[in-house]
Amino acid sequence: MKSETERVSKTTECITRVRRTFILTFALMFLTLTFLYGTTEHYDKSAYFQSLRPQQQIIRNDTKYVYNVLKSEKGSKLIRIFENSTKNTHSQLFNSSKVRPQSPKAVPNQTKFTKPVNLVQESNGNTILKPAIAQRNETPKKEDHQPKSEVKTQKEAPMKSNQQLTTGDLPLPYMRNQFDIRRFEPKLPAKLTGLTPLKPGIPESSEFPGMPDPCAAPRRNTGVEDILCMKPPEFLPEYKNPCWYDNGQFRCLPYFHLIGICKSGTSDLFKRLHLHPDIVPNRGIFGKEIWYWSWKRFWISEFSGKLKQGMTLRDFTNQFQTTIIQKGVGPKGNHNKITGHGDPMDIWDRFLESNTPQNSPGAEELLWTTPYAAKHINPNVKLLLMLRDPVDRLYSHYFHGGYGNSAQSFHEHVSASVPLWYECTSKHTIRHCIYDDNLFKHIPAPIYTSFYIVHLLEWLKVFPREQLFVFRNEDYTSDIRATISSICRFLDIAQPSEPTLKSMAGLGAFYATAKKQAAGPMLLESRKLLVDLYRPYTEELARFLGDERFGFRDKSFA
Repeated sequence: MKSETERVSKTTECITRVRRTFILTFALMFLTLTFLYGTTEHYDKSAYFQSLRPQQQIIRNDTKYVYNVLKSEKGSKLIRIFENSTKNTHSQLFNSSKVRPQSPKAVPNQTKFTKPVNLVQESNGNTILKPAIAQRNETPKKEDHQPKSEVKTQKEAPMKSNQQLTTGDLPLPYMRNQFDIRRFEPKLPAKLTGLTPLKPGIPESSEFPGMPDPCAAPRRNTGVEDILCMKPPEFLPEYKNPCWYDNGQFRCLPYFHLIGICKSGTSDLFKRLHLHPDIVPNRGIFGKEIWYWSWKRFWISEFSGKLKQGMTLRDFTNQFQTTIIQKGVGPKGNHNKITGHGDPMDIWDRFLESNTPQNSPGAEELLWTTPYAAKHINPNVKLLLMLRDPVDRLYSHYFHGGYGNSAQSFHEHVSASVPLWYECTSKHTIRHCIYDDNLFKHIPAPIYTSFYIVHLLEWLKVFPREQLFVFRNEDYTSDIRATISSICRFLDIAQPSEPTLKSMAGLGAFYATAKKQAAGPMLLESRKLLVDLYRPYTEELARFLGDERFGFRDKSFA
């Protein structure tokens, strides 16, 4: 018989072999997956595109793309960008009119496109625009009910057919003139409150007038922390930064929040602000990004039938260096150190917010969005918004997000995205489309990110205008010192000393998108298409802010 020692030795050897086999198998699987993933484009969205209409195809890892979108059954449509009314009707903000679209003919090869534009003044004072899908040698018919004098149609202007992209026999003509928007004269509604009037019997929120009480009705258990029904912390008056004691633990929320926008220089700005002696970096990416409000608090998972909660508010506060704030005492015994955070997607990314406990699944529009939760928990937070020419910013965003790798692919994706956008707005409100998760999954280029006025008003429905500092990347890069001084005045902190300000302004650029630099400049056809798309929104932004600089006429919209 074998001795006890031999049996133990055999058992140990067997266990060692099993472990070794498991480790080698896992390593082989990891290397295989890494190899397969490495052959695809990062942030590849082609899986989304496969669910598009049968006429639309994408060939993965190839420069050939087919978007036969012009053969859609959807035609020209009438869009109302802003509702010129103070009535508290459904979706008072960003309504699209309910006009049945016409059915255009299929666009054959070698089509010449026209640029029809209808600008209509309605009897109630609304000025609306009609971007029409152009057809071959044909101008869209005027609506019968519209007087001839009230319709302005631009003369035909054939498109310059520089080249055709083909896969098989399906062409992709440049659609630079497909949607040509010239101008409109909208007015913002006087009251920017809830989306719909409260029904009788539904209690109104005391915190957000015009909105239902978020805690009065039964709420869904989605795994997302119910911030709207949490008791806000009582901040310590001796600290400039919002801080409090939570069961004896010193916690802080950010004093300021840079809400966007991506590829506008937000990381570059934060790098310089961190040189200020009173500003404390957080523990997030670049001392700035925590990804809490728009992303991580919604990152829930399910295991064995139980929901795993996303990032909590307590987790969020753990990302701030509270010890420095607590011990930072000025010469007069005051606690003037502050901290902030800057997630550049917070201005536009609402695609996970349907999981908020108070939101109803499948609703036409989101009712409760991130600004309400942020205001409830930190009502006096100071908000910064850094904007950049929407066309140039989108070009950088496209490469930074891994949507493509060339100016040509950018043009193809934009040319396919614009019709999808107008198709959505022909059926729904603009606010629905800009936050529609389904459209987000299907659209090839993130054109929804540059509708600045829509995103801005979502925050200003909740926060007062004086609590938000809006500035341009173009002005920041041309005079960093002046911009930083203005930000310090807005934050109500001491102006940096001359040596500190010199150091802030003297830092090199933080980040440049290498893929965009390799791709070269944007094609002129792409710029023309995007300028026509965004022009009404930049003009409205400039009017709303009372500052012509935000029309970006010194850039793409000259």
